[in-house]
Amino acid sequence: MDRLESLSNTLSQITMYDIKSMYNQAKNVVLNVSEMEAKVREATNDEAWGASSTLMQEIAQGTFNL
Repeated sequence: MDRLESLSNTLSQITMYDIKSMYNQAKNVVLNVSEMEAKVREATNDEAWGASSTLMQEIAQGTFNL
């Protein structure tokens, strides 16, 4: 019963953001999206907050190294 309660607690803490993130990761795998393309898609999505500075720096570094 303890394992069932633990699973229940874990599932109750999943947010819509988590579900959307998992969906996007699965879609990237199915569509064979490159790592850099996935980062650009994440940076240009329609979320209210902008991309993190770390993500933008990784994209800039990847662009420079082409």
